[in-house]
Amino acid sequence: MSKLQKLSKLARLLRVLTIGGMILLPLAIIVGLATSPATFATSQFDFDLSPQITQTQLWAAITLGLINVLIVLFILNGMRKLFDAYSKGDVLTDYCAVLIQRIGKGFVALAAANFLLYPLQTLLLTMANPPGQRSIAIGLNSDMIFFALSGGLIVVIGWAMREASDAAAENKAFV
Repeated sequence: MSKLQKLSKLARLLRVLTIGGMILLPLAIIVGLATSPATFATSQFDFDLSPQITQTQLWAAITLGLINVLIVLFILNGMRKLFDAYSKGDVLTDYCAVLIQRIGKGFVALAAANFLLYPLQTLLLTMANPPGQRSIAIGLNSDMIFFALSGGLIVVIGWAMREASDAAAENKAFV
């Protein structure tokens, strides 16, 4: 079995697993929200919430958190497309390079979203606290750094793939 055939076979498996993830992730969130209603008692935020928090504030914070899920679905969809191209034998193409760059940009966006959304959630959820007990939390954690660095690496790999696909296309035209 050639290397391209092995890649194609692995890509088909990874495409199926990615599609499964794209289905299971939203399904798990829907089931979780349906079976565990959003209330002050069931919230799992790691800062002091006021018991006077409104359902609107709680749902707004949950909705902000779902932005990360949309970004993850964007990344998974890019991976699905990339694995589909690989399974068809399209490896060193401009299309694949663009997909790799999009996946990398998705990881960078995930890091940025985490950095921006957490302060918004803390502000939103502590607004009901009495004056002096409201807060805004800004932080940088290892996940954010990992996603930003990984995303940057993947974007650079995508650029390198574009150069390689251009060279491959030039070589093909020469022959």
